Amino acid sequence: MIPQAVPERPWQNVATDLFCYNGDDFMIVTDYYSKFFEFVKLNKTKSTDVITKMKNLFATHGIPEKVVSDNGPQFASELFAKFAEEWGFKHVTASPRYPQSNGLAERSVQTAKRLLRKAEADKRDPYLALLDYRNTPIDSQLESPAQILMGRRLRTRLPTTDAQLMPRNVDHKNVKLHLEARQHKQKNWYDKSARSLPTLSTGDTVRVQQQDGRWTPANVIRKCDQPRSYVVQTPEGTEYRRNRKHLRTTPAETTTAATPAPETSTKPAVTPVPVTTQQSATPAPYVTRSGRAVNPPRKLNL
Repeated sequence: MIPQAVPERPWQNVATDLFCYNGDDFMIVTDYYSKFFEFVKLNKTKSTDVITKMKNLFATHGIPEKVVSDNGPQFASELFAKFAEEWGFKHVTASPRYPQSNGLAERSVQTAKRLLRKAEADKRDPYLALLDYRNTPIDSQLESPAQILMGRRLRTRLPTTDAQLMPRNVDHKNVKLHLEARQHKQKNWYDKSARSLPTLSTGDTVRVQQQDGRWTPANVIRKCDQPRSYVVQTPEGTEYRRNRKHLRTTPAETTTAATPAPETSTKPAVTPVPVTTQQSATPAPYVTRSGRAVNPPRKLNL
């Protein structure tokens, strides 16, 4: 497992993803540092709609240095590349068909869906449920996402004092230490049941797994900047970017040398005589004086 490096400050690196719930489309943006996430409803899932919603979030929290997404058409478009260049952030895409490489966004999507389902079952305002989540400490050592990101508690419907709502300085050194400890623990747990795959080199012959489960031949073209991510090319010229998990190494095709024919012998060929065993032989029937054939009774061999 290769976890993302813990950022130095809040909203420095964010992860984003799209998801669908009850027929509605949403976009989620999660801060790697504070685990604070925003999700907004999308009327359309085009690049222009995604960019507009993201601009609104960046105008609220600031422009991050890095945005991690999947390879969806909304994020792989020229419009999004232009948006990243104009707003001054680095756009990094995860390995296709490998959600674990954008794990923070995937976990945030599951949390958001769980909040929506719970609010729907309790007939409660989902945004109040989201407010409570943002105000809940991450664990016994870390404060809430809102406190880490904004330096203050958020006012909810629960009774509180003005002193508790006042902003205060966050010990970011301590926060980073605890976040790194959490990552280290998760990595150790994951690595217990995982094994490392050998690194591939340019020109290696491999087989790439397709969406239908088939493994087709390909050659490694280059290694991507992201860990364990490669670009491969099929014999037809199609290029794919895949995680190392979806690539199998195969021996390169070799030309078999011609083997000289064996010398023919002048001795006559001997035809083998088939041997019959006594067990397989069937006894001949007994013929009486009148010419009637009497077959022996069949016995059960135990």
